[in-house]
Amino acid sequence: MFAERPRGRVGSWPLIAAMLVATGVWMAIAGLRFAWDSALVTLGACLGLEALALIYRTRRPEPRIAATLDGLAQVIAFSACAAALSYAVASTGGPLWDATFYAWDQRLGLDWRAYLAFVDGHPRLGLVLSLAYRSLILQTMLAVILLGFSGRLRALQDFVLAFAIAGTVTVLISALTPAMANFEFLGLSPADFPQLEPAAADVHVADLTGLRDGTLRTISLDRVEGIITFPSFHAALGGLYIWAFWSVRAARFPALLVNALLIAATPIDGGHYFVDVIAGLVVAALAICAARALGGRRAPEADRPLVSGSGPAPERA
Repeated sequence: MFAERPRGRVGSWPLIAAMLVATGVWMAIAGLRFAWDSALVTLGACLGLEALALIYRTRRPEPRIAATLDGLAQVIAFSACAAALSYAVASTGGPLWDATFYAWDQRLGLDWRAYLAFVDGHPRLGLVLSLAYRSLILQTMLAVILLGFSGRLRALQDFVLAFAIAGTVTVLISALTPAMANFEFLGLSPADFPQLEPAAADVHVADLTGLRDGTLRTISLDRVEGIITFPSFHAALGGLYIWAFWSVRAARFPALLVNALLIAATPIDGGHYFVDVIAGLVVAALAICAARALGGRRAPEADRPLVSGSGPAPERA
């Protein structure tokens, strides 16, 4: 049984602060307004989690609980900032890249229409893929809680930082490569895929169009949609989840299966081009490398799970 060792806090707050500043500046340049009342729940949740984390760092020292609460606060805060920034950059986007992405798919021999027809012809597969695609929030929270409560605090730090880096890179690239995604670009309607109900076939179209033509000028967290096409953040997160859960033996293969399905679902349920998915996986790999590098070199025992003296030893990876 290992003695419990103090660990540093999860360190993504500087990146979150930088994104918040960038969002404010970009919105000011674009002439956008922010509905501050829509951020009250998010702000309250983050402050509450951080207050509890402070208690478990100082008054009742429990490094695992403190780091878990801190990690949850950071992914919630980052997600809100990234959503707002994605809307701000979309309002100043240039020409759409759909024709380019579609052509890249064709050059790679990847036929999106054939894939849509295949999944539509297997509705049970379509349902399974759609459920996996919708698991982002659940998987993010599970990754933070599982890594934190099992004492893998360095792995938790790396995951939260990689999550923030991948999201930041995705939003910034999207500013240069705006696109409406496959369903809109190809002019498809539900009649073209009668057996499917894609999670995000066209939910982004109204907001992205409004941001680009100037009719949407207020950003509210109560009604943000995923408006990024390239790179696919869903695909990036699928890669990050596989990596995060791999350190926990019991979760390793279930996570691999669920996230393989999530990545496979992304072209249909998100309307993404195949190159979006490839780019998202590349972003995930680079974010993992960056997070590990920024975290510094581990001590020989740095990745051992913490063990509470009053409870059973957590499983080793």
